Amino acid sequence: MGFGTYASIADIKEVLGITGTTDDTMLRKMCEAASRSIDRYTDRFFHVLHETRYFDGASPLWIPDLLSIDASGFKTDADGDGVFENTFAVTDYFPYPLDRYPKTKIVINPYGDYGSFASGVRKGVQIAGAWGYGDGISATPYVIDTTTTESIDAVETEIDVTAVTNLSPGQIILIESEQMYIYSISTLTLTVERGVNGTTAATHEPSGKDIYIYQYPADIRQACIDTASAFYLNKGRQGITSEKLGDYSYTISKEVLYSILQDSIRSYRRVKV
Repeated sequence: MGFGTYASIADIKEVLGITGTTDDTMLRKMCEAASRSIDRYTDRFFHVLHETRYFDGASPLWIPDLLSIDASGFKTDADGDGVFENTFAVTDYFPYPLDRYPKTKIVINPYGDYGSFASGVRKGVQIAGAWGYGDGISATPYVIDTTTTESIDAVETEIDVTAVTNLSPGQIILIESEQMYIYSISTLTLTVERGVNGTTAATHEPSGKDIYIYQYPADIRQACIDTASAFYLNKGRQGITSEKLGDYSYTISKEVLYSILQDSIRSYRRVKV
């Protein structure tokens, strides 16, 4: 399971008309749970997960949402001995769709160095890269926002920044190659979980490192706002089915949840074949 909310608690508070901070932790957890319910409904995720995945050899190769492949990250085991001896260059294949992200199919380049992606070999393909739907537009679904005001070691969890205007608990931020999850904000200090979504906690120095905020499709953001708001409005209501979402349980009926998501993001559901 990944980290990250598809809307911020600032978004939720604006809809609900909340100005205080008393319920911020609850709202962050509700927003996180809403985001994971979106993942389950669509059978895909929108955050960016860095990991190595394995596939049965085939040509063409159908894959879940892929944003990018690491350098030397595409390998095959042509003889099924468990050793991935073939490393594909970017000139050996074409990722589809050609004009947008994420990629869902990889086709062999007939003018490349290989004839197939280990066709017929179980677990014959290894791909290390960035996975997820992202914003549906870019391989790098994030925008620059602010900067650090201190050097950061690999274990620090309180990060001082230049500004927090566009930051909110529940968001994922990116500093160099490390993703961090914002738990809370106090003045100009972020309390974070380090090295999330398959990234590694690292040293970031000197100060002045750029901080990026991950972006998601507008429909997904709105569905997260609507779902988290429904959790909040129904938190004290009795007689409604308790649905466990993410790491938290909130009171909302399955019918209400399905109706919210069906009406707003049905087109994002992965087609199962």
